[in-house]
Amino acid sequence: MSTDVSVCVHTALRHVRLPCAVLLLGWLLVDTGFLKLPLPHPAHQHHIHLWPPEAPWLPKAPEASLLNALLQQHAVRLFEGQLHGVETVTVDPANGRLLLPDKWGDVYTAVLLPNGTYSLNPKAIAQLGPGRVLGNKLDADGNLVMCDVLKGLLRLNLTDHSLEQLTARVDGPAVQSTEDSSIVYANSLDIAGNGSIYFTASTDILPARARDGSYDTGFAWVLNNFRALPRGRVLAHHPHTRNTQVVASGFYYSDGIAISEDSSYLLVVETDALRVVKIWLTGQQAGKREVLIDSLPGLPAGLSKSSDGNYWVSMTIPVPPYSRHLGSVLLRALIAWSPRSWRPAVKVWGAVLKISPEGKMLQLLLDPTGARVATASAATEHNGRLFLGSIMGGPFISYIELADSEAATAAAAADSQSGRQPACSDVSVDNWHTLGGWSLHQQQDLWGDAATGRMAKQQQ
Repeated sequence: MSTDVSVCVHTALRHVRLPCAVLLLGWLLVDTGFLKLPLPHPAHQHHIHLWPPEAPWLPKAPEASLLNALLQQHAVRLFEGQLHGVETVTVDPANGRLLLPDKWGDVYTAVLLPNGTYSLNPKAIAQLGPGRVLGNKLDADGNLVMCDVLKGLLRLNLTDHSLEQLTARVDGPAVQSTEDSSIVYANSLDIAGNGSIYFTASTDILPARARDGSYDTGFAWVLNNFRALPRGRVLAHHPHTRNTQVVASGFYYSDGIAISEDSSYLLVVETDALRVVKIWLTGQQAGKREVLIDSLPGLPAGLSKSSDGNYWVSMTIPVPPYSRHLGSVLLRALIAWSPRSWRPAVKVWGAVLKISPEGKMLQLLLDPTGARVATASAATEHNGRLFLGSIMGGPFISYIELADSEAATAAAAADSQSGRQPACSDVSVDNWHTLGGWSLHQQQDLWGDAATGRMAKQQQ
């Protein structure tokens, strides 16, 4: 009897060992780069690659003196339930009017009332068609210049509401193929004093339509991140010659961009690498790039000038703790191909960082719960207010009075010197990597109901 059992066990082990050995061999071949695993739609023509030698890029908690909950305590939500996925808020300096392109291509406006509040015009001034506007800014003539993920660089005349496509292709000898000449996923822009428009093209993965009819830029970013190839570019369009050229390439998702006051350099957010890069435009270093600041404390997105000569860096979400383990090609493939509800949860917060032109952290505005500000994608400062977009589909925009934040910061510094407990003692360097409110999945499901209602209303 015992002999029969031994034979059965031996046979069973022999049958188990072979599949296990095959699986182990397959895993090794994938994670060493010998076997290429494809990505799902809309990146189905691309494969997952090995991490670069410098990865993983990990965040570093800010200094304890910068920690606060100022956005949670003082930020104001505007137009809740009326706007969806406004990445960038542009303010007309002539009258304080807000210009608000949403994720469906509708451009809304809101006027500033005498009491300091805003009134949203429920009727859009323009419908831009398929695509999604991310960054936008007024040019010297008062036109709204916009980055569209499908259509490239657009210009909307705010007087007659006519729309012009400035560029959707790159010119010149730097273009090596037809594929490289197309501008895909235009993201953020800034305009130089001479009228030249510098903008980013974050990836060559074209976003697909989501169930609510918008273009899912978030999933395109995830797939680009998992692919692990530097396909982001910085481009320049010169309206006087109608020429568009490549300024720099090879970024792991180029996003926010800002040009210095003297136009001698550009600052560019490299989202996946958690850093801001400086690109010199003039002088002996023209064409060279250097890292201005790295190991940012959150996932950076937008970049804009502040009124005091520094820069605002918006950070959409905390960097997930599990990101350090995504060096495995197989793990990235499993997550990419799994249903959304099966993917690891990503927490939500609101965070904006002020840095100096030298790359020093100067100020942090934080909502660790995502209650007042969530997934802040771009920051726009105007007349003492800092306006914050919400890229992940939040049905609102937010703003904070900077005077309130400065007063609260001064009070916190006084408390620290006197030994009193700070107002936001639950935010610390030790728990930095656990910050965040409800998960992004829950947030999108919650706000998705409002989006579905909006689509149903359109179809009536």
